[in-house]
Amino acid sequence: MSTYLDIINKKKKEWSCSDLMNGSKKKRGSKLPFSSPLLNYSTYGGIPRNQITEFFGAPSGGKSSTAIDICKNACEIFQQEFENKLDDLRIKVNSGDKMAKIELDDLIDFGCKRVLYVDLEHSFDQQWAAKLGVSDDYPIDIMQPPDLPAEQILQTVQELIESDQLGLVVLDSIPSLVPEQELNKKYGERTVASLAGLLTVFCRKIVPILTRYNTTLLIINQIRDNMDNPYVVSTPGGQALKFYCSLRIQFKIGSPVDFLGNELPTNTENPAGYIVTAKIAKQKSAPWDRKNGSYYLMAQSGIRIDMDFCKLAIFKYNIIKKSGAWFTVCDPISKEVLEVDGKPIKLNGVAKVLEFLQSNSEYYKKLKDYILSDIDGIDTTDDKLESTSDEFRFD
Repeated sequence: MSTYLDIINKKKKEWSCSDLMNGSKKKRGSKLPFSSPLLNYSTYGGIPRNQITEFFGAPSGGKSSTAIDICKNACEIFQQEFENKLDDLRIKVNSGDKMAKIELDDLIDFGCKRVLYVDLEHSFDQQWAAKLGVSDDYPIDIMQPPDLPAEQILQTVQELIESDQLGLVVLDSIPSLVPEQELNKKYGERTVASLAGLLTVFCRKIVPILTRYNTTLLIINQIRDNMDNPYVVSTPGGQALKFYCSLRIQFKIGSPVDFLGNELPTNTENPAGYIVTAKIAKQKSAPWDRKNGSYYLMAQSGIRIDMDFCKLAIFKYNIIKKSGAWFTVCDPISKEVLEVDGKPIKLNGVAKVLEFLQSNSEYYKKLKDYILSDIDGIDTTDDKLESTSDEFRFD
């Protein structure tokens, strides 16, 4: 009679799944980060890896821009992981490990993990992506499928993931998928829940595949009006997608702002940018105690990271204390008020705070280190801060 462990070991071989029983031992909180520290604060570091994340919201709400930003950061992470693995294998090869030599050759042939952006809306803007930091050096592939049934597109996505060369797939967007049942009908002929049924099957199949091949799936969705209750937001694609997502974020464009981040009237003709608001609708990859986030998206320069750090320092960490229009600068660790010539550093207005951070790089670096270590869940002790002072994710 087979024992419990005998059956488990047998199934590991049959199913080619060596980590079958190690799910709970995997590192918690492995994320693909946003460039925005404010969004990273709200999500505890970014979107979860090897799982499904959904961005949804109204038109021009920042969904695609945020997804492109995730793609950029993912490329940098995949490249760093690739180089680290190369170094580890070369060390093993030099020590005489023959199997490591085979693995090293395969790794060089495959290269680092790639990013696939499936642009079903055929609206990807390369110039805007460049403003968000995406250059030609990033291995981001833009796929714009022709007028094919959704079944073929989703099947192709699955096959590409199973090639084991993708680290991130972005599907933009769900309502642009046209099932074959709808594609063959004339205008005016209706079908019932064809897309919802298709996505139900797709989600059931793709979730274990993402885990097996270490691939993250980011889905962009739209919203639809609810005639019964205008305050309830509904999204195309049925209910299954909501259940299978580990993280769901609703994006919405907020107030226009000037170059210093000051909010402007909504009817301003030439704003420098906008505040993009993010509401965490579902969170399974971190504690759900941070339900709202935002970031500054400037029309000419993309995401303003310094504004995010400034806002976090003032409103979340109380490092820079606000009293009316005046701000008092404190030490990030001790929270003691900093002084110059025996007088506390007081600044009038957010513009002066930003100017102070830009002109005092050492203090700005220390402030960033403290905030980022808390976002990533690292103990913010003096020793830890000193050991990570040169490792910043959002320079």
